[in-house]
Amino acid sequence: MKELEEIGDISLLIVEDDSFNQTLAAAVFEAYDNIEVFSAENGEVAFALLDKNRVDIILLDLMMPNMNGFEMLKKLKENALYRDIPVIIVTSEENERKSTYKLGANDFISKPYNPTELKLRVLNNLKIKKFSTLLDEIRINTEQETLSADAGRTIQKALQIADSTQKKLLEKLGNLAHKSIKETQASQRLGEYTALLATLYGSHKREADNIFYAMSIYDVGLLLLSQQTYDNPNGKLFKSHPELGFELLNDLEDTPLITMAKTVTLFHHEHWDGSGYPKGLRGDNIPLYARIAAITDYFDELTSPRCYDEEFISPQEALNVMRREREKKLDPKLLDIFIEHFPRFAAIKDKYRYPQ
Repeated sequence: MKELEEIGDISLLIVEDDSFNQTLAAAVFEAYDNIEVFSAENGEVAFALLDKNRVDIILLDLMMPNMNGFEMLKKLKENALYRDIPVIIVTSEENERKSTYKLGANDFISKPYNPTELKLRVLNNLKIKKFSTLLDEIRINTEQETLSADAGRTIQKALQIADSTQKKLLEKLGNLAHKSIKETQASQRLGEYTALLATLYGSHKREADNIFYAMSIYDVGLLLLSQQTYDNPNGKLFKSHPELGFELLNDLEDTPLITMAKTVTLFHHEHWDGSGYPKGLRGDNIPLYARIAAITDYFDELTSPRCYDEEFISPQEALNVMRREREKKLDPKLLDIFIEHFPRFAAIKDKYRYPQ
């Protein structure tokens, strides 16, 4: 598995009292020069190893003498030094999965180990850990007056991990782009609005799924703007964010999601009458999914606080405003569909109500 070779130096701790199973698990990774494997027969020995060695990921059996897997997992997640280490629990019992998940387990695998599955689970959990580290870097960077020179590359690395591993991670980037510190479900709300409108229009489920996740990153260009830029949302710098976002996405592999996201990112501020930006496109010259996103983005902007405008109004008041933008900002046919099914959009708004 080439990706395991490319991820850098890795240290894996196998906590398992059966020496044969220890050997089997370690053998899965023996061909990788970049992976160092430690083994421990119980939790006590594992913590002794953790005190002396850097460990990136733990494979943890539950049934062991002295300190069993449940006890070790609890101690790991209570300790600030170790709580961020991904832990893959070895079990096939549903009740054990539920118990350890509540204690903070990151993933599960059954014995006997399937080598390919074990490698994939290790890889995916390491990618998620890396994404979390990158997200912290991006968050710190957005709080500075001057952005770091490698800010764009950091965002691209995070996008690559999310698109190839777990698309739901994109929601975290979207919430950060909108500075939704107190609101953790802004990306989900926008995704549901837009996927619903796309479905009502007649889009295939695959397209609706792609636009759902695209709405997590359609404003990713905002992450390349300094804090003071938000004070003038009508200024030239702020209005550069669609093109900045497109540039971030344009260097990534053209998966169906990234292709959709590039279109929505670049064109979601175009207006039906040609008065939008960045290209001043008019009518049907604006790509369909950008027109769909423009309607749901505008509804969300009116009904939820944004980083550049804390004021918001009720869904019904927003609908009245949107009616006035028919054939101006908004595609009239798509707006008619939105109006016809408005209770369904209002229900999504109520489901993800902004915390007061």
